[in-house]
Amino acid sequence: MSLIESIEVHIATNSTSATTKDPVYVAVVTKNMGAREFPLRYQKAGIELSAGSTYKFGFGAVIDPAKYPPAWDSVGNGSNGLSAYPLEVSPGGQFDVRVYIRKEPVSANGEADSALVLGDVSVALRMDDGEAFYYRSRYPTNEQPSIIRLANENGQIAYLYPV
Repeated sequence: MSLIESIEVHIATNSTSATTKDPVYVAVVTKNMGAREFPLRYQKAGIELSAGSTYKFGFGAVIDPAKYPPAWDSVGNGSNGLSAYPLEVSPGGQFDVRVYIRKEPVSANGEADSALVLGDVSVALRMDDGEAFYYRSRYPTNEQPSIIRLANENGQIAYLYPV
C-alpha cells in the first residue's frame, strides 16, 4: 500500500462567481481504506475567493511552497496535515479513489450562502512510492470548461474526474 504524501489543489474561479468566505474542503475517499476532508481554510490567511482568480493550496511536507502554498496547519503533524491521519491507496488505484470539492452552505460567521462558481479545479495526489494520481473538474480534451456551481440551490459537492 502507498501513503498519500502530498495533495496539490488548483482552483480557478469563474468570472461570474460571487466573492465568498464560505468554508471549502477537498476530500479524498479511498476504497476500503478510509476517507478524509481537508479544509482549505483560506480565510486564516486573509484570502477571499473572488471572481476570475486562481488559487493554489498544498497539503503535506513535501510540497513546493513556491508552487503550492501550504494550506493552514497542513505541514508536519498539524491538525490539517497528512502525517496526523495518513491515507493509504492501493498501488495503481487511481480509479479506486474519489476526490471531491465541497462548500459549506454558510460562512463561519453564520452569514447566508454565497454561490461559488468554479471554472476549473484540479487535484494531484502524490504517493510516497513516487506514483501520482490526477483529478480534474473536466476532461483535458474538453475545449469548453465544465462550470461547477456550488450553492444551496445547485448542491454543495462536486466530484472530480480521474485524468
